[in-house]
Amino acid sequence: MAESETRQRLLRNVKKEVKQIMEEAVTRKFVHEDSSRIFSFCGVVEACVLHGLKRRAAGFLRSNKLAALFMKMGKMFPPAEELCRKVQELEQIIENKQNQGQTSQESVRKPSRSLNLSPLAIKHLWIRTALTEKLLDKILLYLVENSSKFYEREALLRDPVDGPILASLLVGPCALEYTKAKTANHFWTDPSADELVQRHRIHSGHCRQDSPTKRPALVR
Repeated sequence: MAESETRQRLLRNVKKEVKQIMEEAVTRKFVHEDSSRIFSFCGVVEACVLHGLKRRAAGFLRSNKLAALFMKMGKMFPPAEELCRKVQELEQIIENKQNQGQTSQESVRKPSRSLNLSPLAIKHLWIRTALTEKLLDKILLYLVENSSKFYEREALLRDPVDGPILASLLVGPCALEYTKAKTANHFWTDPSADELVQRHRIHSGHCRQDSPTKRPALVR
């Protein structure tokens, strides 16, 4: 019973984060790849992937079970191999940056997106990269379909109902385009109450238009 409750809790957490990301994509027309919601999403997905993972699935990288799992998958599944290659490229650039230092002329001449990676982005590097490269849903589905190789019986991904549900939840977020551009104030927050009210008024006004082609003026 306790394991069932754990699986349901993990699944609820993912549903919550997916809902918030999809809502942000609709209301703001974009999702920043370094928003707090993305990091929260990565955290709950990581918890699901690691739940009930067999010890031998972690291989020699026991300090980073997630990396070990994906590397092991990379030998059998092309999308996982692609993820490993992309993450290793990022890790190499991060290492080079650390070796060169912040004032390195080489870093100035060759800017890279990794130069702007926050500590949280580095912490969640595997899941975040899988998400933004649109590989996460494919990888999770593979884990579900081959769960007996990697997971104990009580694991979320091995459950015949909860596992497929988790994989299907990731399809929506993986279909989104994530931006690297920062907003004017560099904040990614929920719309204010006033903004929501104004959107409702605009939407209501649009619904009352006699002509479907006539659009209400946007209030700036």
